[in-house]
Amino acid sequence: MARLALLALVVVTTWGCATYTDHLIKATGAASTGNYEAAISEMNGAIGVASSDQLPDQWSGDTPLIVLERGSLQQAVTRFKGSSRDFSGAEQQLELLDLKTDPVGTLGSYLFSDSVKTYLTPPTERLSLNAINMLNYLAIGDLDGAAVEARRFQVMREFLSSKDIKADQPAALGTYLAGFVFEHRGEGDRALGAVRLASLEGPIKRLARTNPYRGNHLAEVLKSGGSPAAANASQGELLVVVSVGRVPHREPRRIAVGAAVGLAGTAISGNADFLKYGATKVVVYPELVSTPSSIGSVAVQIDQSQAPVEELTNLGAAIRKEYDEMRPQIVAAALTRMAARAGAAEGVRAAGRQESSLLGDILSILFESTMVALDKPDTRSWTMLPDRVLVTRVPVSEGAHNVTVSFGQGGRGAIPVNIPNGGFAVVVVTEPR
Repeated sequence: MARLALLALVVVTTWGCATYTDHLIKATGAASTGNYEAAISEMNGAIGVASSDQLPDQWSGDTPLIVLERGSLQQAVTRFKGSSRDFSGAEQQLELLDLKTDPVGTLGSYLFSDSVKTYLTPPTERLSLNAINMLNYLAIGDLDGAAVEARRFQVMREFLSSKDIKADQPAALGTYLAGFVFEHRGEGDRALGAVRLASLEGPIKRLARTNPYRGNHLAEVLKSGGSPAAANASQGELLVVVSVGRVPHREPRRIAVGAAVGLAGTAISGNADFLKYGATKVVVYPELVSTPSSIGSVAVQIDQSQAPVEELTNLGAAIRKEYDEMRPQIVAAALTRMAARAGAAEGVRAAGRQESSLLGDILSILFESTMVALDKPDTRSWTMLPDRVLVTRVPVSEGAHNVTVSFGQGGRGAIPVNIPNGGFAVVVVTEPR
């Protein structure tokens, strides 16, 4: 029995502790160096498709989340239609996963690991999804598609508000983009929102002339004095949205609480039983860690002139705040699993002692060690979600222009845009590195 238990421990330890971040380590490594095509190829393999043009036939396990990751990478290589398809496909599955019951996962997380439960998107990730998908439609000039995503964003925001859940950072992103969409669709009453950026003062004052809505922030802007310059009939508007870096991600942490206490107890009391009962008492949980980025300061140049850049939102800070609020539940779940393992191990110990005391102790330690090896902390998250989103919004003359985005060292070459008479253009630059 002892030999079989030892063999089981060796076999399980070799494959049983891979987490979500472990499975995607090649993809995230490629993305960190800016090799987004290689990262997409790795994602395709994880999804089980031959091409980034394909969605999976089966949406089991973590597939919806990996498709979401691929959507971010497709946006980075300016395949905006493919990115939109990925986001829309994943969104439908993530909504279903959120709503369905998961009794098997609940039991598994109690005895085994939180990673066996279906993935539930946190508020920041969920509200960011429609906002970031709006960028795909804006990049290709599809205002109707962007308006659909804007309305979906508003519905989700209202739903979260009804649950007394605030997600201010993704709300700022979605509100800003939705306002741009509705303004250019001629729906001024829906365009006015409460995002405090200097680039919005002109649009707010312009829209306030013909729309009665006033909120506290809008009233402050309107009292600030001045009025927008009269628009030239041939003048248009340019919006540049730059998403940089990646939000903090989760990595597995194992704290050998029992071993540390056991060693200290032996040194103090000389009682070796501390080691026998405490050697495998390990707390296994996902720790949030910062994702290194090679992106420096962001600068935007339009033709030969530098343009103002404003930080619209810091999703990384929102993710960290959300994690800190969930930390007590995360640690409590880890402690509960540790207690469940300990109880089961004592049952094995009692059964083994029917043969001999030593055999009972050996089998108990091997059993609990195997359970620790199998305990995969839930490191799942939208790892390709941008850390920060910055914007440049300026009036420009009708015709052709070149937009250059730089990041301290390196950047994107000149991006040609054409501003129609009285129209607009949106440049979307996504750099998850």
